[in-house]
Amino acid sequence: MRRFLVATSLAKFRHIPHIHAKILVGALLISNGIRRDVEVLFHLTDVEKSVKIVGARVKRLFPDEDSAVGFLKKVFTGKAQSGAVVDSENLTIGTVMGAGSRRCEIRTPFTYVVQLERIDVDIECGVDVGSLPPHHQVVVVNVMTDRMGL
Repeated sequence: MRRFLVATSLAKFRHIPHIHAKILVGALLISNGIRRDVEVLFHLTDVEKSVKIVGARVKRLFPDEDSAVGFLKKVFTGKAQSGAVVDSENLTIGTVMGAGSRRCEIRTPFTYVVQLERIDVDIECGVDVGSLPPHHQVVVVNVMTDRMGL
């Protein structure tokens, strides 16, 4: 299971909703459908809530940004969406990876951290993609782990 952690807030989502949508689309969608082995966990720091989007259960998520923004708006405001679960997840399960130059062997399950808001998570190893926009980071991590067979 591939897990992406997006540390953000409702305020940040209101300010840049399309970045959040691009992260969701980049993490979950592939050319022929939805990645069933991926979860995206949005940790909303200002309301201390986590929303997990489970690829194996998502329906009606489309690649255009506007529909993905609408999907996230519904989820973040508490409306039911297929594949969305609100919970208080342990944010450090598995090997935690983030943007950085220190590399280590990837063990599954792992979480890649995108920090739109700062959180206190110990990043064990890095992927040298910190100069890329956040939504490109998740795509690169997906491509890298696909090539590694994870």
